[in-house]
Amino acid sequence: MKSTNVNIVHFLSVLSLPFLLFTTVSALTNSNDVKAIQLLIDNYYSLGSLATDDQADPCLPEPYSWVNCSSGDTPRVTALNLHHSGALYNGDLYDFSTLDALEIIDLSDNILGQEFPDFLADFPNLKVLNLANNFFTGTVPTSLRKKSKEGTLNLTLTGEGMNELCFSDKEVCPTTKGKKTSSGIDEETSTNSGKKITTPIVLGVLIPIFMYFIGHPC
Repeated sequence: MKSTNVNIVHFLSVLSLPFLLFTTVSALTNSNDVKAIQLLIDNYYSLGSLATDDQADPCLPEPYSWVNCSSGDTPRVTALNLHHSGALYNGDLYDFSTLDALEIIDLSDNILGQEFPDFLADFPNLKVLNLANNFFTGTVPTSLRKKSKEGTLNLTLTGEGMNELCFSDKEVCPTTKGKKTSSGIDEETSTNSGKKITTPIVLGVLIPIFMYFIGHPC
């Protein structure tokens, strides 16, 4: 009788092992990251074609082609690589700030056109933010410029469609091309503007005087 009981317990434990393994694997990646990636896919349907078939977890068993993940018992999404994906189009960029382990955000060469999303300044570990060749307008948080000048953030905001961006401590955003700043934002400096205005005025005064003396020699 004792042998029978032992066999039954052993049999039940073997049956439960696959269930326990499945539960463990499906719960490994940080749950907030899993939800945020799924919401991105729900908001940008084209991302679904870039996801791995029948894999709800963005990191396990293999990361999606457009994300990087950390190692460890509870992986975190550390990079969004959506350069020239064609999946991000005109409209509001979904707020994915719950992916707070992100170190790289590359959304360059898409068709994003909206007011600059302030949440992009909220990632504590961000090292690369590439938004080149989109159509953002409005103001960029100065905290991004500060990190860029300190060398802790590689910030790229270049592109013909990005000319109307300025940092949030500017009173008026530029509407025409000007001198490129280190961050890639177009900006007319006061010195250059002064030269453009002063030179024609000086020439306009000196040329008539010069012509007068030519026509009226002593």
